[in-house]
Amino acid sequence: MGARQVCYICRALRQMTARYAPTYSPRASTGFVAVSLLVAGILRRRFAQPKQLPCPPGPKRLPLIGNFLQLLSKPLYKVSVEWGKEYGDLIYLESFGQKILIINSYEHARNLLDRRSSIYSSRPHTIMANDAEDWAWLTTFIPYGDIFKRHRSYQQRFLGSYHAVDYREIQLRETLGLLKAILRDPEEYGTHVESLPGSVILMNVYGHKVEKNDRYVQIAKLGANYSGDAEGYMFLDVFPWLQYLPEWFPWVDFPRVAREAREISYAMRYEPYRDAKKKFERGDLKECMTSVYLGENTREDGSLVDEDVFLAAIGTLYMGGVETSVSGIMTFFLQMLQNPEVQRAAQKEIDEVVGTDRLPTFDDIDALPYVHGVCFEVFRLAAIIPLIVPHYTTEEDVYQGYRIPAGTSVITNAWAMANNPDYFPEPLKFRPERWLPQSDAKIVQGPRPNDFIFGFGRRACPGQEWAERLIFIVTASILATFNIERAIGEDGSPIAPNEEYSLGFIRQLRQSKCKITPRSPKAASLIENSFQ
Repeated sequence: MGARQVCYICRALRQMTARYAPTYSPRASTGFVAVSLLVAGILRRRFAQPKQLPCPPGPKRLPLIGNFLQLLSKPLYKVSVEWGKEYGDLIYLESFGQKILIINSYEHARNLLDRRSSIYSSRPHTIMANDAEDWAWLTTFIPYGDIFKRHRSYQQRFLGSYHAVDYREIQLRETLGLLKAILRDPEEYGTHVESLPGSVILMNVYGHKVEKNDRYVQIAKLGANYSGDAEGYMFLDVFPWLQYLPEWFPWVDFPRVAREAREISYAMRYEPYRDAKKKFERGDLKECMTSVYLGENTREDGSLVDEDVFLAAIGTLYMGGVETSVSGIMTFFLQMLQNPEVQRAAQKEIDEVVGTDRLPTFDDIDALPYVHGVCFEVFRLAAIIPLIVPHYTTEEDVYQGYRIPAGTSVITNAWAMANNPDYFPEPLKFRPERWLPQSDAKIVQGPRPNDFIFGFGRRACPGQEWAERLIFIVTASILATFNIERAIGEDGSPIAPNEEYSLGFIRQLRQSKCKITPRSPKAASLIENSFQ
């Protein structure tokens, strides 16, 4: 029973008192009024209590600005873990009146975002991202409703278990291209890795073959950076008139940043789709998401069904699939440099199952549990998006004695979950054996990393299966054909790999100086002679 129902009952009691009390004696009338007021008070206290409940605990707030300065702490996902030691895994903050809830534990995230998804599935509207930079068309920023559902319908059709386009063949082909590039120029492996996800997603979505320094790959990287970094301008949500300041105004950079982002946003939304549409009209567009859509949804008069929704939905996949996958693959290289014994164990499994006469395929997934464990640990320690894009409450809620107001931005801390020692003992160690099904070393006490790094509820990433398969085939293929070792410095000692991730929305990792060589002449020949 909510506050509205309580008010209705109280009003009914008052009306009954006014109607019937005069027919009794003064003493009875007084008693009736007293009982009515008592019942109304009990009902109000019992059922309207959420308004009186406290919000979850959190750092002390300053007048007006609240926790604004604390939210600028870098990296916030690590600071939130420290707050959690004092306040628990639900941390409530405010910034200029904006309500924010950070969730550090998987259980709380599941209980709220999955099991109560009907009120936790929207998105907050932010001035910088939605308006000034014009990212409102992305599925990521669309409020929950009909448009969002139509976006998801297209995305799930092409990326779900029963995908309309077989993206696996493209992933295999582009992974072979990565192997060939590393074989030719191993010192630039980071550059080759940066090109791979863009090559796969652009071919999947638009039938576009990526070339060196490809424009569409570059604008996807820029788009991911601009849209992710927009959270740094949250003060515009409090003072929205600031978004209209001219670029020449001193001491501020957001007018320039917003203009640059708008240009990238427009290019990402329309350019690759229009190019693909022209190829389709000429009859030379390869099978992809766009070709299937155009073939099925072109009316007799040449118009298209739901075109704006479709191009926005696939444009979101295009941007989301590039930088995140790069971070995962670069984390794999780092962990192989730091854990040579893991590399040898994974190679041994591949040699026993796949042999040395062919490259791994998706049919080998179930037969390579240790390699699968390597992929799980890569996802876990990469924590590619450490703070998942906020959900937004559309109604007030009560959870474990706390009030969560309507209009609260709810942020899940994936990095905290990935590094929780209660889930993963010795969380900083890369231990694929955690995931072996019949092993004494299976010490995982919590969820799989893929259960939380891709988000929760109705907002979970629709490209999860696509990303999991790409990371698997890249990992297995590189392990099957290459050795990854630390480079030797001029002083004769091994060079330590780069372990520093960037502090942006996506945790990015620069390449390390290392030595990558074919495992054997046969492995090199296998790469060179395989058809791409």
